[in-house]
Amino acid sequence: MSTPPPVGKPISVKVDAQLYYDLQTMLSTGMTITDAVRSAMRIVAGTYRKVWDHTDVPSGVRPTIERFWITRYDPGDEPERGTSQSTVPTAYWLRATPERTETAPRPTEAPAPAAAVRPEGPWPDSQ
Repeated sequence: MSTPPPVGKPISVKVDAQLYYDLQTMLSTGMTITDAVRSAMRIVAGTYRKVWDHTDVPSGVRPTIERFWITRYDPGDEPERGTSQSTVPTAYWLRATPERTETAPRPTEAPAPAAAVRPEGPWPDSQ
């Protein structure tokens, strides 16, 4: 395992086609490259930490992220252009849910006994 550079020291990474496309997507929101990298790192690293703290995935093992949850879009309530996300998403299983309410079971009728049905032949001679 390598260690991150000291605080305040810049990092560099080779831009391949996928990173170019990802950066292009994030920059289209008005972010700077620095904000885009910080947002992406905060979301992924924060998700890893939450997985390690709340599941059986051992710390240091890269979890597989298969799903995500997006807050409903409300026009006029979007983040300010040129800012990065400063929060880590809450894991779906950690989201607050309404209190569970118990309901009385409904009476059910017993099913009628099934009539014996013999499929049509021809049947081989039994020996």
